[in-house]
Amino acid sequence: MIFKDKAIDILTGLIPYKIMNTVFENSYRSFPISLGIEVTNICCANCSFCGYRFQQRKKGVMEEEIYKKAIDNYCDIGGGSINLTPTVGEPLLDHNLIEKIRYARSKKKITDIWFYTNLIPLSRSSIDDLLTSGLTVLKISTCIKDAETFRQFYKVDSYQRVLSNISLICESNARLYNPVSIHLSMRAPKPFSEIKESRDFKSIKGFFKEGHIHFFDELYDSWGGRIKESDLPEGYRLSKSKYDMTKEPCYELYKRINVLYDGNINFCVCRDLNSDLKIGNIMKQSFVDILRGPELADIRNSWLRGNVPDICLECQRYLPLSVYSEKQYENRVKRYFRHVKSKIPF
Repeated sequence: MIFKDKAIDILTGLIPYKIMNTVFENSYRSFPISLGIEVTNICCANCSFCGYRFQQRKKGVMEEEIYKKAIDNYCDIGGGSINLTPTVGEPLLDHNLIEKIRYARSKKKITDIWFYTNLIPLSRSSIDDLLTSGLTVLKISTCIKDAETFRQFYKVDSYQRVLSNISLICESNARLYNPVSIHLSMRAPKPFSEIKESRDFKSIKGFFKEGHIHFFDELYDSWGGRIKESDLPEGYRLSKSKYDMTKEPCYELYKRINVLYDGNINFCVCRDLNSDLKIGNIMKQSFVDILRGPELADIRNSWLRGNVPDICLECQRYLPLSVYSEKQYENRVKRYFRHVKSKIPF
């Protein structure tokens, strides 16, 4: 696998961009770079900066049959990485999560398997099984400062439990020779210097490798105007898109697709809390049929004519396809070779 990736990297550097861009255009428009699988849309927190509390669709946990079909279909079109938290939800609330990860890991075409977690529902009895399941990366989203600050933003009284669970899972991971890359994603008020000097932060800092603690320092998304600046940690503002979205489609229409817990499929992780932009259902169609079907084509073509879906208007995370394409050039090359290997016609 390492040799193949290096060979692709060399090839990418030898072929002029314009030629490669033309050759891979069909693949670029057909197959996603990654797959989101919503094992559940239920969460045990109610973060002030998250759109979860505005979700109106029915909540549930993905059945095994839906999950396996999604994984199998993804492998049929070349596979790649999977994210178990595409929009909202806490994967650790899925009692069959470990079995699902193991199934994905049993497939040679699945690369990275990762998800975000608040770590609140971590079960002591299943930690070793989780860490040895085939999970690649675990990203802990939290605020380490004090119980009051945690409650302010996560809306639950679970601060001490999270601190304890961080120590527990990191110590277990070290004992097992670090099978999982564990990261800490901090949603904390500014200035960060106060956080870094706090007793609690110092107590867990040593568990993480250099570069694996990320203080979220970007502008926040409003989730379609639902989140206000008063909901954010101190020192933050809501972002604003610097692009005119009527000029060309959003990159999300081409980057990935997400299988929701009930089998419905959408493509947007930024806005589509309620599956308004559904383009199919994995239990009724294959990925190939969905990706080349009329629902997705209609949204893309309509956007090309300047007709932006209402749900997408004023989205702060909008990124033009051309800008994204430049940034993801090498990934597009690699996806092309996965496409060729899958033997599905362009």
